[in-house]
Amino acid sequence: MHTTARTSEDLVGIVPHALGYTPERSLVAIIIATDSEGVSRCETTLRIDFDLETAAHIVRESGQRISGLITDACTPTGVFLVLYDEEYLGDDDLEIHRGLIRAAIDEIALALEGHRVDTLGAWWVSENRFGRIDDPTDAGAPLEAAASSPCATELIAGGSNPVSGPTDLVVRPVSPEAWTEFRGADADDWLDPDASFDVLREAYPRLDALRRSDDDIDRAVLDEIMSPSMVLAIDSILSRKWSRDALEMILSFNHPDFAPAEVLRCRPGDLVVRARKHGSSPASALEIVGLSDRRPSPRDLRLATEFLERYLPWGHPLVRANAYAVIAWFEWASGGSTMAEQYALAALTIDDDHVMAGLVLRAVEAGYLPQWLRAGRLGGGRMD
Repeated sequence: MHTTARTSEDLVGIVPHALGYTPERSLVAIIIATDSEGVSRCETTLRIDFDLETAAHIVRESGQRISGLITDACTPTGVFLVLYDEEYLGDDDLEIHRGLIRAAIDEIALALEGHRVDTLGAWWVSENRFGRIDDPTDAGAPLEAAASSPCATELIAGGSNPVSGPTDLVVRPVSPEAWTEFRGADADDWLDPDASFDVLREAYPRLDALRRSDDDIDRAVLDEIMSPSMVLAIDSILSRKWSRDALEMILSFNHPDFAPAEVLRCRPGDLVVRARKHGSSPASALEIVGLSDRRPSPRDLRLATEFLERYLPWGHPLVRANAYAVIAWFEWASGGSTMAEQYALAALTIDDDHVMAGLVLRAVEAGYLPQWLRAGRLGGGRMD
């Protein structure tokens, strides 16, 4: 996300836009990265389920796990923390509650300092107010000031519209009439794998340009890429396990068997040959994002998810559960437990025996994080 956020109102105000919804019982880290020219930007956000038990655990382990999650998400130089806790405000009986939270935030800040990451500010949000965690006397300001801050207003003008909860973020199919009109006379046709991977190959340079750009992902370009022919191609690719697995490898943009430079060099017919070989390979399967130790690019996985979300309204009903499950996998692989759960549940609503969706849901419920977030440390947890 590109943002000109400078004030506390700006920073608190952009959180619902970054997540797509207003969180509850959560600690949100707005992670800042600085490029070689000294320009800082919001690289990604991290949301963690947060309650007093979480706070106590953070204090016991000196903030190491949370700081590790933040530093593994990218290469940050600074972090803003926003706590959502409806019980933060209240009478004096809650002072122990607030004290434990302040102690947990202090431990996270000290752990981040050990990684040379500055904690640039920490705020609480409670009862439609927000204030500074490090100032016990701060009675807070109306949350409306953050919701109507210049940055939040700019995001709203650009089309951002946070929903009431994560369930509302799951993309649903269009009406049967719109579906048939978009897909045309070939609405129920199925392409063969060779033709399907050639359609994807032809669009790949535009996807690669989007992932390498320093600008926000251009959604208009994604809309152009998701033509009826691309929809039919993705239908076909999702209909077979080997090709579905190959699609995950390709769209992660970090699989060793589908390095972007190699995919860009593919000529007609080449990509399907590579997909058949590696989509059925157990060794290649272990390198899929989420199972590999390699840290993915948050932007790459966001691009993959948004690409598939643009496919979903028009995709064939027979492979819709597969589409939901692949998105669930990408969400989980990026560390996004909430939307991984929602998309896995959407797949299981269609097919209650869907293997991939079931695996993702069990991983989320057990607090099992993708391997790149687990490497070198114990423990799991639910996060975004």
